[in-house]
Amino acid sequence: MSKKFFNWYNISFTILSALLLTLAFPKWNLYLLSLCALVPLFLVFSYTKNPKEVIFLSFLFGIGHFSTLLYWIVYTLVKYGHIFFIVSFFLLLLLSSYLALYFILLFYTTFKIKIFEKPNFIKGLFLALSFSGTEYLRSKLLTGFPWGQLGYLLSNFSLLLQSADIWGVWGLTLIVVFINYYFYFLINIFFIEKNLKKFFSFNNFLFIFFISLFFIYGIISKNNWENKILHKKQCLKVALLQGNVPQEIKEAKEIAYSLKVYRKLSFSAIKEKPDLILFPETAFPFYFPYEKEPTLYLLSYLDNLKKESQKLGKIPKIIFGTFRLSYTQGKPKVYNSLIVWDGENFVDLYDKEHLVPFGEYIPLGNYFPFLKHISVVSDIIKPGFSKNLTVPLSSGFIKVTPLICFESAFSKILQKRAKENTQLIYIATNDAWFDKTSAPYQHFQMAVIRAVEARRYTLQVANTGITGIIDPTGKVLKQTQLEKEAILFGKVKPFYKKTLFVNYGNILGILGSLILVGSFLIVLFRI
Repeated sequence: MSKKFFNWYNISFTILSALLLTLAFPKWNLYLLSLCALVPLFLVFSYTKNPKEVIFLSFLFGIGHFSTLLYWIVYTLVKYGHIFFIVSFFLLLLLSSYLALYFILLFYTTFKIKIFEKPNFIKGLFLALSFSGTEYLRSKLLTGFPWGQLGYLLSNFSLLLQSADIWGVWGLTLIVVFINYYFYFLINIFFIEKNLKKFFSFNNFLFIFFISLFFIYGIISKNNWENKILHKKQCLKVALLQGNVPQEIKEAKEIAYSLKVYRKLSFSAIKEKPDLILFPETAFPFYFPYEKEPTLYLLSYLDNLKKESQKLGKIPKIIFGTFRLSYTQGKPKVYNSLIVWDGENFVDLYDKEHLVPFGEYIPLGNYFPFLKHISVVSDIIKPGFSKNLTVPLSSGFIKVTPLICFESAFSKILQKRAKENTQLIYIATNDAWFDKTSAPYQHFQMAVIRAVEARRYTLQVANTGITGIIDPTGKVLKQTQLEKEAILFGKVKPFYKKTLFVNYGNILGILGSLILVGSFLIVLFRI
């Protein structure tokens, strides 16, 4: 076959691989593709001889995958940032190009050390570790952007998902890539080398044995945790409020509308006598407590809610989201906050630590003022610091790990806070920015992984959805539809034992990144 044919063959298969990988994510959610989506790309690299072509194809794969996975960025910038479509599309390509650089680093390095020639078990393990390392670097550099990590795809594979309590999302990425490489190995021996004897080789045995370990651990671990959940007696009744307040109304600061919606929902919720009522991010979109009129209305509402709850025989604890204004050395600072109300007083609060670039702050905005024109909000919100929430109960208290919006994408944030042995994970978010695009579905998928990493009940409360309750095995017990006003009731059980992942964190991601960077330097300088 001619070189020209192979060029088109390589390009076509690279694009195919990128699209298959995107289709494996929500909301398409063709999750079975996650186990083979990378195979066409691996086949391409097995035929490619020119390192420059590997760089080009890696970049093409990254652009193709991320621009289709993150298409909703254009939608949000156009609708809520009021940015021209052509500019928004350019910004998406710019972000996708940056993310594609990580694939260039990965595939150029693995190509040079012949990972795709004569595939075997060791090469597959090396590639899987290096891929995890690539994603770890992507989650750390330039404030981090871990959206779309391959490990999230295992939220649909219950048994394979269970090992997240050992090695987090990094280990799940390793599993996805390793299984893809195994299918590539099988195609190689059956259709390329046509050497059926290799199917009975020690290499194939190692592949099967290693993959079997993931399933065996999944069966044992899932059964163990299902028994723990079944026999755990202590439980809390929760009510999650999804107000479905359109982003246009929140942007217009029609505060009365939000207060009216959540007043109605909460007064309805207390009839079920919950222990805890949870609100979404910025449910009350005003500067508390310095905006006098809405603050007084909020205080009056809470007082009335308490009186009505007393008539029913139980006063719930409440955690709600708002913008909190405070003054430091005479200078005003605004925080995206969660505040705990115990039925009498505000007893604890959390200010969002990891802000969304171009959503809540402008990176390098002081040096490049033009960047302020591509943000969907003004650059006024300041970061808080890492902490958990303490919620008093009728007897004792529970500690809750709060994650606001984008923070739930970072397993490191969860791991750091869960070290304090918190009992619940509470994700408060406002995904109204994305309407019915794929983003809310992709965001909720991350909550499933966080639940298993820490082995805690995880409660995601979203303004327009998806609101849901996830148990420590990653099973979604209940969830709402998008853009529907709803109250989600459920029972959750607090657990206290810390997982290996919580204790030891991102060791696999760090190891993978060291292996990848070290190998790249060896290749680059031919040490």
